Amino acid sequence: MGGLRIKLILLTSLVLFPLGLIALWQTFQEVRDNRALTQRMLIDTTRVAASDHRAQIKQAVGAGHGLGTIARLADLATCRQAMIQFLESDPAFAFAGYVPVSGIMECSSAGDTVIDFSEYDTLQDAIDRADVYVEVNANGAVSGQAVVIVSVPVFEDGTLTGFVSLSLPQDTVIRENVLEEEIELVAIATSGEVFGLSHGAGESKDYLPRDMSPADILSRSGTSFVAENAAGQERIFSVTRSVADSYVIVGSWQQSSLVSASVWQQALMPLLFAVLMWVASMAVAFLGLDRLVLRHLRALRSAMRQFALGERNADGLALDNAPDEFKDAERAFNRMALLITEAEAQQMTDLHDKEVLLREVHHRVKNNLQMIASIMNLQARAARTDEVREVLGGLQRRVRGLAMLHRSLYAEAETSRVDARDLVAAVVSDTSTIVPDPTLSITTDLRSAMLYPDQAVPLSMWVAEALTNAVKYVGRDAQGGAFILVAMDLDDAGTVTLRVENSTGTPLLDDHVVPESTGLGTKLMTAFSRQLEGTVEALDTDGRFVHMLRFHVQDFNPENDDVRSDDPPNRADVAAA
Repeated sequence: MGGLRIKLILLTSLVLFPLGLIALWQTFQEVRDNRALTQRMLIDTTRVAASDHRAQIKQAVGAGHGLGTIARLADLATCRQAMIQFLESDPAFAFAGYVPVSGIMECSSAGDTVIDFSEYDTLQDAIDRADVYVEVNANGAVSGQAVVIVSVPVFEDGTLTGFVSLSLPQDTVIRENVLEEEIELVAIATSGEVFGLSHGAGESKDYLPRDMSPADILSRSGTSFVAENAAGQERIFSVTRSVADSYVIVGSWQQSSLVSASVWQQALMPLLFAVLMWVASMAVAFLGLDRLVLRHLRALRSAMRQFALGERNADGLALDNAPDEFKDAERAFNRMALLITEAEAQQMTDLHDKEVLLREVHHRVKNNLQMIASIMNLQARAARTDEVREVLGGLQRRVRGLAMLHRSLYAEAETSRVDARDLVAAVVSDTSTIVPDPTLSITTDLRSAMLYPDQAVPLSMWVAEALTNAVKYVGRDAQGGAFILVAMDLDDAGTVTLRVENSTGTPLLDDHVVPESTGLGTKLMTAFSRQLEGTVEALDTDGRFVHMLRFHVQDFNPENDDVRSDDPPNRADVAAA
């Protein structure tokens, strides 16, 4: 799982992780407490800033309850007089009137003016609500000016009988520069109407959040948040409910005037301290790790790589000012390198001695076989009959074939395997010396195939027998030519295909005595092919005869040299033949 550096980072981070969590928790706690304190402060500030307006609304609600009692108990004239006297006593109000649930307003400060509200949707909403309600009307039905309307329900024996409606001109609720802070106050009725408390109605919407609808702002009652106003300025907004929850008051400030950067810096100090501690620990740990561990590991790795690539440094590994543990590793490596070097040297010596001995064995076997072949040659010359000379000649050729195999083994650089191409070429060359007619053409087309002796021996013997048979029965074709072709191929699957072809037609040995066939050569070829675990085909086509042998190249198996009762016919076949 990664290198030492990665593991060191993980372990150090694990150790410092609790400290970082504590610092982060403290940071969040401080920020949360500061945010909660700021939010309470903003909400309280908004309430204080709008206290005059709230007092006006509360005054209107109180007056509405009193006027509602008069409207419910007095006659129409008394009711109208009470409405007119109320307006004269408090000029802050622009209108006062009683609207029964029927919607026909007869009692109002407008005297004998009768107004029909029965078709107004707001009347039914007020009846369904049956509670104090504040709304805004840009064009009052009686005053004709922008007003804030306070509706107070009137009940008789628990049944809603109507509403006292009091109108305040919007100009009377505007309070500029309420506090020292540059606070802007805007009120939003639950129906969504906006009216200003710091500026006129036309300017009030400019001080609300740009991307929030009145309904969204109403849903945030009792909270504070940061957003951009219509002018693109980032401000802090505070939303608080007002009288009877019939509208909310939105206060906004410049963000920089309330949020101190030092507070945030102070809150981030614990987290910054933990980060600095982690960075310092990483720096010290990395320097110590590189000085005490990694540089020695690099030197040890380099020495091991060079040793694996065959470089043998007589001086060995020397670590500079290494800890005791690496000194032990240095001594162990140097001792291992010394033992391996000595073992390799001894192995090379043993291998050289073995190779020399093996070459000497092959050389002596080849000499002995050649000596046996020479004795057979002398014996054949001394023989008095052609039959004996023919038998001794065949034996001599077979012995010489074995001798050529051992000559190839000790002459090649690799003494354990022989190239079948060179071996077959040598057999063909030796056979060419006994060709009775110089017009006979013997050609080869051979591909390299490395064989162990347990396959090379039967292969060379098979080729010798096949060539002898081809020379004996070769004939002249229609053009008068005679040929013998020896071809060998090796495919990608490791299968060797050997072909011995000779032309047929008029026998080439018409003028010579051809000994009667005993079938020995055919038996030997069958036995040798079985030793190779191969297959033999004989094809007699127009103008040529083909002997074809196929077998698979195998690894050396000493058991192939043992004659067992359950083996396929091999050397036993040769003995029987």
